[in-house]
Amino acid sequence: MNKTIFRSVLLACCIVMVFSLAVTLFFLNSYFINVEFENLRAQAELTARAIDEVGLSYFDTYDSSVYRITWVDSDGSVIYDTAADESTMENHLDRSEIVTALTAGHGQARRLSDTLSLETLYSAVRISDGSVVRLSVTQASVLRITLGMIPYMLIVLALALVLCMFISKRISARVINPLNNLDLDNPLENDTYEELSPLLVRIDNQNRQIAGQIDTIRTRQKEFDAITNNMREGMIILNSSDLVVSMNTSAMKLFGGSSSNIGRNILTLERSPQFTKAMEEVKQKGRSEYFFERNGFVNRLIANQIQDDNSHVLGTCILIVDETEKVLSEGMRKEFSANVSHELKTPLHSILASSELLMNNLVKEADKMQFISRIHNEAEHLVTLIEDIIRLSQLDETKEFPREEVSFQEVAGSVVEALEQNARERSVTIEKDVDNLRISGVQRLVYEIIYNLCDNAIRYNREGGHVRISVHRNADTVELKVADDGIGIPSEHLARIFERFYRVDTSHSRSTGGTGLGLSIVKHAAMVLGGQVEVDSREGLGTTFTVSFPADLLC
Repeated sequence: MNKTIFRSVLLACCIVMVFSLAVTLFFLNSYFINVEFENLRAQAELTARAIDEVGLSYFDTYDSSVYRITWVDSDGSVIYDTAADESTMENHLDRSEIVTALTAGHGQARRLSDTLSLETLYSAVRISDGSVVRLSVTQASVLRITLGMIPYMLIVLALALVLCMFISKRISARVINPLNNLDLDNPLENDTYEELSPLLVRIDNQNRQIAGQIDTIRTRQKEFDAITNNMREGMIILNSSDLVVSMNTSAMKLFGGSSSNIGRNILTLERSPQFTKAMEEVKQKGRSEYFFERNGFVNRLIANQIQDDNSHVLGTCILIVDETEKVLSEGMRKEFSANVSHELKTPLHSILASSELLMNNLVKEADKMQFISRIHNEAEHLVTLIEDIIRLSQLDETKEFPREEVSFQEVAGSVVEALEQNARERSVTIEKDVDNLRISGVQRLVYEIIYNLCDNAIRYNREGGHVRISVHRNADTVELKVADDGIGIPSEHLARIFERFYRVDTSHSRSTGGTGLGLSIVKHAAMVLGGQVEVDSREGLGTTFTVSFPADLLC
């Protein structure tokens, strides 16, 4: 813009300068010609007066190289001429200055030479006898004067051009500087040309609209980032060129990427054959899906094309879902089904075998009670197993239980009373150290937690051992502990003891009559109540189970 203004101003200055010079030459030439005509007329009148008085004798003493005098009779014939032989001159009655002088007393004319380099001025005066005295003077024409002045004009034009350039630069700078210094962030605070006010008002309105749109975009971006970054699932958004537009925290952790990957091709983040094939497939079919394992987790990658209303591809959305829990749950379900089948078949086979022997009278009379007792025990074991399975299913399916006030002293007392006979048979002593604490919970679940922990402590204790139940409040929790000094649990089994049907020693567990579901029930019941279970055990020295409940459950 600065160059455009500079060139425009310079061109205007040059045009004005040339035009002014031409006009000046024209008017100066007209002025000087008029002055010359006035001088020539004065000389012509003086000469005419002298000739009128003395006649041809005037020319005897006339000597001038400036003016040419021609005396013309009233019929146009030349009486005398100072520059030529009058006898050879043609009639002058056709000369405009002669005609005008004969009729009006004075006439004048201006004629160019054939070469246009000279021009002659004529002034004619009529005298008393009717003849006309004409004076003429020859001078350089405007064209010749102009040609002669060209060198000087070029010097003047060059100086004028430099001056014009300087002025143009100053003018363009004065025009442009206020525009360059405009504060477009605060357009209404500018002190500049009044003509720019409508434009600055529009810019201010646009700034407000743009600022509002930017705030809206930032708010939506923050909301989008907050949502995606708090997703467990990984999400990556690509544009139509497979460049990463957005990637949440879960995706970064999974692929080991960072914010530096945004704006780069997705293949810089993941180049596995499966992923490359999926990217090709999503371009061909619009969708692709596959499972992969990474860092011990099973993930499902789902890629879908993003299209606008006109079915133009805008990019790709990649979602990575953690399917580990689902896969593990499916595995646990299959394992649970297999274990249930096994646990049910074992006592049923024993019952069927014993009953067949009794039905076919293959058992001695003295041994019949032993077989009947075995059938009863196995049936009782089946009932307990089924009840535990049903209980676990209820804990899995029911998220909320009706809350009530539960007293640890009352529940612990009921458990001790229920297990007192079993403890006596195994010569195990049960001790209580329970504070008078009450929580908002489910009494049946608290009972099952204490019962199953104490039942296991009795089953896997040594003869003459001890089981201690204690409930105390700490700073932030209420801790329920069940400790024994029995056989303990080997360290390699501690991570799996809460799995359903898991037994440390299958033969020993079978002999003690356990179902293998007690600790699973304890874990699920504690989770429903908002607690968590920890175990500390040393082989041959005993085991301590600690169930911690939040202190805010206290009544």
